[in-house]
Amino acid sequence: MQMHTPTLLLVNILVTAVLGIGMGIVARRSRRDGMVWWAWAMGAQTLTYLLFALRGQISDWLSVVLANTLLVATFALFAEGLCEFQQRPARRWLIWGPVLAMPLLVTLLMSHPQARPQLATLLLSFQSLVLLQLIIARRHATPGGGQYFVVAGLVMIILALLLRFVAALSGQVDLNQVTASHPAHAFSVLMSTLIIVLIAMGLVLMTKEQADVRNHNLAMQDDLTGLSNRRSIQQVLTQQIALARRGHRPLALLLIDIDYFKQINDTHGHLSGDQALRDVAGCLRERLRAQDLVGRWGGEEFIAILPDTDAVGAQALAEDLRAAVAQARFSGVDGQSLKMTISIGLHALELSSGNERDDMIGAADRALYLAKQNGRNRVEEL
Repeated sequence: MQMHTPTLLLVNILVTAVLGIGMGIVARRSRRDGMVWWAWAMGAQTLTYLLFALRGQISDWLSVVLANTLLVATFALFAEGLCEFQQRPARRWLIWGPVLAMPLLVTLLMSHPQARPQLATLLLSFQSLVLLQLIIARRHATPGGGQYFVVAGLVMIILALLLRFVAALSGQVDLNQVTASHPAHAFSVLMSTLIIVLIAMGLVLMTKEQADVRNHNLAMQDDLTGLSNRRSIQQVLTQQIALARRGHRPLALLLIDIDYFKQINDTHGHLSGDQALRDVAGCLRERLRAQDLVGRWGGEEFIAILPDTDAVGAQALAEDLRAAVAQARFSGVDGQSLKMTISIGLHALELSSGNERDDMIGAADRALYLAKQNGRNRVEEL
C-alpha cells in the first residue's frame, strides 16, 4: 500500500499543533522550565510543515526560504528550552547561528534547487548534534528516564537526515518535491511525526520527573533555614545507624539549642527571630564537614549527624560550633546587634548496645538538658 504524502503532512501538522497547544497550556497554568520554549518550537514546526504542504501554491519565499528558516528555528527553540531546563547559560551564537545563516544561504542557492535541501540537511544535522551534546553533558544531573526518549528521537533524526542526504546525492529522489507521493518523502514525513511525538513525550516526562524531585526536596527541607527538616533527619539517622553497625564505624549526634531564644523574639520581634535562626543555621553549615548533615529539629533546636566520628571527635567539633556562634556577630532585621550562644547535647553511638534512632535522640536530648541546667553556652555528653 502506497502512503499518501499530503495526508501524512496533514497528520504531522495536526499532531504537532496539538502537542504545541498542550505544552502551551501546561506552561501557562504552571511555570515549567523550558516548556514555553518547547511550545514555541512545536508552533514553528507546525507552521514549517504547513508551508511545505503549500509548496507550489504559494511563493517560494514562503514555502522555501521561510519554511526552511522556521525548521532550523524549531531546533534552536528546543535548544533554548533545554538550556533553561538545565539552568545553564545558552550559547546563542551556536544555537541561533544556523537560523541566521539559513535564509541567506537558501536565497543565494535559489538558482541551485538541488543544493538547497542538502544544505538544510547539514544544518539540521549540526543542530541535532548540538541538542544531543546538551543532553549528554548533563545526563547525570537530569533525573529519570525522560531524557532517553529525547536522545532516541535525536539519534533517529540524525540517521534519517543521513539517509536523505545519501538519497539526494545518488539522485534517487528530488527532495524539493516534498508533497510528491514518493516512498522516500512519505517515509520522511511519517518518521518526522513519530520522532516529534517521541521527543515531546521525553520533554514532558523530563519536566514531570524534575518536578517530582523538587517536591521531594521541598518535603525534606525546612522552609525557613533551608536545612534538612525533621523527617529527613530521622530517615538519614536511621540509615546511618544501620551503616555504622554494619561497618563497625563510629557515629555521633549533636542536639543544639539557641540559648534564650524567646528573649530575641520578645525584644526584637519574630522577624528578627527568624533571621537569627537563619544566621545560626548558616554558621552551623559553614563549620560542619561535608560528610555531616545538619537540620532543623524544631523551634530553635538544630540537630547534626556526624558519621565516622567518635565521642572525642564529636566533642571537639561541638566545641568548635559553640565557639563559632558565641564569637559571631549577628543582627536582627531592625539592624540591632544580637548576641547569641548555643547549648549542645552530644551522644555517640555505642555499637555494642541495641540503641536505635529514638534512643540516640533521647540521649542527646538529655545531654542538652544537662547543658542548659549547667549554665548554657556549653557542651555536655551522655
